[in-house]
Amino acid sequence: MRVLAAASLFLILLGSVAAADGPVNVADSVDKHGITIGDPIGLVLVVETDPGYRITDSGVGRIMDEFEVLEAIPPQVTRVSNDRTRYTFRYRMTAFRVGDLVFPPISVAYQSPAGVPGVALTAEIPIVITSVIQPGEATDDIKPAKPQLRLPNAAPQIPQLAIQVALAVVVLAMLALIIRQTRRAAARRPKDAEMDEVLLTPAQRAMGELNRVASLGLPEKGRYAEHYALVSAALRVYVRDRFGLAAMERTPRELRQDMLAAAIDRSEIAAIFEILRDGEVARFHQVPAYPARAQHAVRAAMDAMRRAAVAEQYELMHGQAS
Repeated sequence: MRVLAAASLFLILLGSVAAADGPVNVADSVDKHGITIGDPIGLVLVVETDPGYRITDSGVGRIMDEFEVLEAIPPQVTRVSNDRTRYTFRYRMTAFRVGDLVFPPISVAYQSPAGVPGVALTAEIPIVITSVIQPGEATDDIKPAKPQLRLPNAAPQIPQLAIQVALAVVVLAMLALIIRQTRRAAARRPKDAEMDEVLLTPAQRAMGELNRVASLGLPEKGRYAEHYALVSAALRVYVRDRFGLAAMERTPRELRQDMLAAAIDRSEIAAIFEILRDGEVARFHQVPAYPARAQHAVRAAMDAMRRAAVAEQYELMHGQAS
């Protein structure tokens, strides 16, 4: 019966998507509208798109208001009528608060064939979360665990206070060792850092900074402006140090004109300009921002810097040979 009910619910969901109008249609459903706290719920998200439209973010994160996603199953992609594409996303989730909760609308981000971004929203889903303790059930009869019994020939037990003192001594010794090593490393760091800066090329320094920015995880914390500012600054410093251009004071369009005038590789110009332009839009305009797109900007910048690093090495070898 459960399998039949789930299959019927899935068919109804597909029918509601197919009946909707628009280039991108979305619908979601759950297999249970009431659970005991901590029990899993199956979530199905179906997205149908017209030809040429691309899904950029399913909109389902690790935490969705009061709900926590436990598992994300790889999506299924199929072709349906009118040459449309259907994406079926499946998740397992749960909630750890008792009450009448509401699973929030899912914001599915997409991109049109012309590159215009958009968002399609699903409807809210009410879900009731109940406690494992039934109404009227007594909870005062839960007793603490009994202490473990000792065997007749067991070794003498070490007093708890002695164990705690020994652990405290070990921790203090480790802290002293860490402080000592940190001070030694700090004494050597200025000279080592200066040598590293001299040996690294502009593209290599940019790659190091971009790796640092990626490790901060700023988009996942909602700090999109700070994320794009750091990525843009890394690219601007690279252009300044490698090509001698006033990259820090120029707008993306002005900098593109300067790079074209300097006869820089056009593919490199296009990659840098696109990332700087997206950064300006994210920082100064009220548009929806998504972690996946922000992380894509870092990956695109890293790819551009890898190609630039190869070009730098070629230029260095060519200069040494001549």
